[in-house]
Amino acid sequence: MKPESSDMEKFERIVFKKKNPLGLLLSFSLKLMQASQAGLLFGTNKTYSKFLPPDQWDRGVMHKFDGKGFKGVVLKYFGTWIVKYKGLSPVRLYKETQFGETKETDGIISFVLRKHQDFYEKGIKILIIDTSPEALRVEALNDAKENFSKVSILSYDGDVFKSLSDLKMNTSIVNQFKSQNFICAYIPDYGAIVFNMIDENLLQKNKDGFINKLQLKKRLNMLISAIEMASIAYIGLARGRQAAHIIWRKEKTLRKTALRLKNKEIELNEQKNYLKAVGAVNENQLNMEAVSITDGVYAFIDMIGSATLRNKIINPLDYFFILNLCHQIAADNANRYSCRVDNFIGDSVFLQNASPFDDEKAGFPMGTHERIMLIIFAITSIFNEIHLLKTGRHEMDKSGRVKKILDEAQTNISFRAGMEMGTALIGPLGSQKRRIVTAIGKAVNTASRLESTGVQDGIHISENVMNLLKDAHITRDTKIVWQTVFIGNDLKKSETLNDLDFFNCYKTTFGIKGNVIKEQKNISYKEFSKNISYVIKCIPDSDNF
Repeated sequence: MKPESSDMEKFERIVFKKKNPLGLLLSFSLKLMQASQAGLLFGTNKTYSKFLPPDQWDRGVMHKFDGKGFKGVVLKYFGTWIVKYKGLSPVRLYKETQFGETKETDGIISFVLRKHQDFYEKGIKILIIDTSPEALRVEALNDAKENFSKVSILSYDGDVFKSLSDLKMNTSIVNQFKSQNFICAYIPDYGAIVFNMIDENLLQKNKDGFINKLQLKKRLNMLISAIEMASIAYIGLARGRQAAHIIWRKEKTLRKTALRLKNKEIELNEQKNYLKAVGAVNENQLNMEAVSITDGVYAFIDMIGSATLRNKIINPLDYFFILNLCHQIAADNANRYSCRVDNFIGDSVFLQNASPFDDEKAGFPMGTHERIMLIIFAITSIFNEIHLLKTGRHEMDKSGRVKKILDEAQTNISFRAGMEMGTALIGPLGSQKRRIVTAIGKAVNTASRLESTGVQDGIHISENVMNLLKDAHITRDTKIVWQTVFIGNDLKKSETLNDLDFFNCYKTTFGIKGNVIKEQKNISYKEFSKNISYVIKCIPDSDNF
């Protein structure tokens, strides 16, 4: 049988109409795997009842056989009696020791019935014994007295083959059926299906693995699909309370799986956003062509007097402890306010908010004024959290280690920031094996110079930025800052619902009273100079305003 998609379509059409879906599965998969013999086992306990929950199984009972030729006919009609007479059925999952302890039994079938009940979490797995016929029979003869022998076993999960160790094959089964190879797969809520002597060409190997790997995987994947469909159709044979119990068991498991997947999706999205905030880029961004961006916003945050601090006062271990906490605070708040850490440069942080890094799923563009507001909120939040850190009140340092270090050194830490909007080039930069996506250009340089001429606990901005902020409002049109600042900080009581003046919102959010803007005149640094610039107050009790 050459497997085709039409075969699976036909199987799907009729399996739910059959009174005996597992019998159809047996005959279909026998041809699919080109096996000499195939059989079904149902999981049960001493009651020998079907439809029991898998966690109540303590044995597997050979239930139905099929096969090729005369031997197949004999097996089909007399197989269950033969295996029972030979002591091969039922297959015990556990045994009691002489000390009354319960232990797991050896054997592939018992392993599958015990271990593959996590189907809803990990999917159907197929175990394959691909040892050569001669080796398999030799092992069986050598270990005849032991009843079980170690053989080469692979596990397949619908994607990859993995080698399993410390599993043993029942030598009685090998001798009874003259096994050349063997396959066993779990059937959800039923038991297992087993195959003996499948087409040897499918299992031929060289040093790189299976020679006909694609063909083997195709057949195994079709087998997995057939098992999934037949196991669902099998539930239709249940009646009354049994049926209700099975449906509830599946529903409960599926609910748990759905909830776990939903939580995983939320976790992955949060991780993705956080990674983006700390400078991670996707493949498209890493291979993007450099572009000129006119509406990006860039900021630098720097520790004041860090050279004196690290060289004369604080030992390296403590210095890096403090610095890493400060960088963590910066990264967390960049993520919170939809900004991005372009780079950590020693004790400095380069922040940006530019269109190449916007969330593609947002579905709407951000204006420059919204980018400015977001980065200001991010920087001010960073400064206020660092203030909590150095006063022993931050969640990241519950033991107050930073405060103790600073008190013992009789020193303090403080930061300042500079911010500018405007034109910059954004693109991949670096070597072939190590590169980042960064911004360079006039606006970036100006932001750096504004930081160098800034004020402790303040954000130094240009006159152009100030002109935009004078008329800036937080509305439903500025969706990201609206959701992050307005909703996140519950400002409904203090302002109207539809329109928030930026500076009033800023003062309310951070508890700053009085004037938050300080004008600077004739500032200069090396070749940089500004006639007029402004500093935004970030800490409520700052002495610099």
